Amino acid sequence: MDQKMVEYSEVVEKQLRSHKEGIHLTKLNLDAKSKKIAKLNESINKTEMKKCIFNIDRHDVTLDMHSRQTATKKVCSSPMTHVAFLKTHKTASSTIMSIMQRFGYFRNLTFVMPLKKIDQYRFNYIGAPGETISYENIIPKREEDDYDLLCNHVVYDEGAFQNTFPSDTFLFTIIREPLKQLISTVNYYGYTQQGYFAKILNQSLTHPMSDYLKSPWKFEPSNPHYSVTNNKMSIDLGLPVSQIRNGSFIKSYFERLNTKFELVLLQEYFDESLILFKRYTCWSFRDIIYISKNIWPLHQNLNLSADDIDNHRKWNVADYALYETFYKIFWTKVLKEQEFFDEVYHFRRILQKVNIHCSNNKQSKSLTIFDSKWSPGFILTPEDCIFLKINEKQFITVIHKRMMSRAYPNGNNPFEQTTTEDDLAHLFQ
Repeated sequence: MDQKMVEYSEVVEKQLRSHKEGIHLTKLNLDAKSKKIAKLNESINKTEMKKCIFNIDRHDVTLDMHSRQTATKKVCSSPMTHVAFLKTHKTASSTIMSIMQRFGYFRNLTFVMPLKKIDQYRFNYIGAPGETISYENIIPKREEDDYDLLCNHVVYDEGAFQNTFPSDTFLFTIIREPLKQLISTVNYYGYTQQGYFAKILNQSLTHPMSDYLKSPWKFEPSNPHYSVTNNKMSIDLGLPVSQIRNGSFIKSYFERLNTKFELVLLQEYFDESLILFKRYTCWSFRDIIYISKNIWPLHQNLNLSADDIDNHRKWNVADYALYETFYKIFWTKVLKEQEFFDEVYHFRRILQKVNIHCSNNKQSKSLTIFDSKWSPGFILTPEDCIFLKINEKQFITVIHKRMMSRAYPNGNNPFEQTTTEDDLAHLFQ
């Protein structure tokens, strides 16, 4: 990361962390937070932080905070319904997927879904490891339909995506700081000690991850597509495995990605990411509310040293370049927005109400969220709470059945599945 990038990152990190501490959902103090959030935009405009950020040479952005060129300036009469989410691993992508599933399910949209049996291994992945979308590995759509939404795991390929989705499709993804992603990955996949993780974590050493990071090629699968610790985010995004250590290719490839992906969200700034996504797609607060999914407790204390972290950076050179590239692009987009942090704060207050309301399993009443300057109000019903809480694989099962029944209305589907969508109601109970 060059010096300007370091300066930019440190300034934004310091600013956002200081305010995040004051407005976290679990530390709700409305009066105090109202004062903090009111100072946030003021500090952006009046403090030395603004000078520091804006003195960075960024030719791709107009630096006038009050004359944005994108996002909320865009006029739209309805939410975008052609939206493709490239799902990455251990980046809060399951929570994004849940948002996408609710949005498409209640609007009766057409999902790109794996052409597999529900009980098949990796049924939530499109194709085999390393494969991208093709008409041979997705459920056929009706002739009169477009493919509207994607949120299942699949490897990105520019040509395949262009052939599958309408030309106005909004393409986005989410990434995570690579070291944090490693920690999450080890705790998720390593907890069961299956596959190559068994070889890493079953060593008779005090610090097995340290030993792994010294010589990762001794433990990794021969095919990087079967690995979740070898530049996984970059490979999910279609970087050829033969080029994952080629610095010049990586740089040009990510520059190309930036012209194809409308947004690359950051897991560390999840609520900020959702508000930016909402502004770009004309979705509403109701569309983007969430209850976090697929979060595992910390089972493994990795005890990584400075040398371990340096070795991880060398091994995952592509993922670090990916994150550093799109981290800057993300904040460049955010800093064009007006009243952005005010909206983030308001959204977090809604989330706090939704999470409290839906935490009662016997909840029989509805919750009213009132209109705001950023989004219409809505009524959150007990059924909404159920859909907010079900996990991604349960929802995949329901949507998969709907897509199969459309593709094979006479019941002559290749997998001979006879249950209907109504037969799966028990998943929501």
